[in-house]
Amino acid sequence: MKKFVLGLFLVFTVNSYADLVSIGLSQYKINNYKKALLFWDEACNSGNNDGCYNLAFMYAKGKGIRNDYKKAVKLYSKACQGGIYDACSNLGIMHENGIGTPRDYKKAIKNYAKACDGGDNTGCYNLGVMYYKGRGLQRDYDKAKKYYTKACYDGNSRGCYNLGELYEKGKSVTEDKSKAKVLYGISCRLGLKRGCRRFERLDDYGIK
Repeated sequence: MKKFVLGLFLVFTVNSYADLVSIGLSQYKINNYKKALLFWDEACNSGNNDGCYNLAFMYAKGKGIRNDYKKAVKLYSKACQGGIYDACSNLGIMHENGIGTPRDYKKAIKNYAKACDGGDNTGCYNLGVMYYKGRGLQRDYDKAKKYYTKACYDGNSRGCYNLGELYEKGKSVTEDKSKAKVLYGISCRLGLKRGCRRFERLDDYGIK
């Protein structure tokens, strides 16, 4: 199962309900989850999509409240429609894995694409995986490369790693282990341990 993205918001915009989100975050940081929930619930009900996103995360993770994936799906959907692109990514994950909603690859793809178009690199990465594996659409390594590249350039370590694998294996690109090594190195610097291991392995093989 793919991991949910935390992405809790500190809001500084001029918005009468932004303070509720910020106060909720301050309560979250001291593990006062029940108070955080109250502030984010009020913010969400007042039309603040950041509050809806954070509330969805709490229901999905069971922070200060019993897990309720159906509510998480509903709240992520509301936040996604309101332009919170992290929410679109998480909603896609839930549709892809059948969490709180029937498994639906088409809906997952739609939400990943919306997230990616909105600048969320996790959405781009996940969309690349869908094309690579042929989930809900025809397998297409060229498109997988496109979205891995976009994710990587935006700082997504897994995007860089998977792009490196395409170059190492010569899928949709000319095999280029040197370029693969560079990409594994980038994923390593971005904090992905398996990227470090693949970089070291190619280095041991003498790949420059």
